[in-house]
Amino acid sequence: MMRLFYDFLNKKNRYHFNNSWNINAPVELIWNELINYKQWPLECDGLGKIEQLDDADHLKIGNTIRSTWKGPLPYSITFDSVITDLTECSVISFTVTGDLQGEGICSFLPSQQNTTINFNWDVSPTQLWIKMSSPFARKLFIEN
Repeated sequence: MMRLFYDFLNKKNRYHFNNSWNINAPVELIWNELINYKQWPLECDGLGKIEQLDDADHLKIGNTIRSTWKGPLPYSITFDSVITDLTECSVISFTVTGDLQGEGICSFLPSQQNTTINFNWDVSPTQLWIKMSSPFARKLFIEN
């Protein structure tokens, strides 16, 4: 019986985010802004804090970055992102651990006039209170 309950919670606690942006700028400019992660709090709503857990000025494979995010709900989440793949002006892949667990990929598709960024993220919360609340508060968590 407990196994069914845990399976139910795990199924209800998988989140998939698929975002796409079309930006009127060359891919090189966008890439250089993105790998300068120390500037992210200035550009990302909800990103309260970013910490460098290793010695690097820009992103590279193996880097670990800790970030703390807060939306309108009265809680924040903190997770570590480890860069697993990085191809200049093309793709960044990463895994996350902490308050969220999962993986993501960000790909860049340049054209003559603009750049399309596709961001896919598959995560699950690790905090029990979020897992237990998810069956009825899932939409709130996604929007937060």
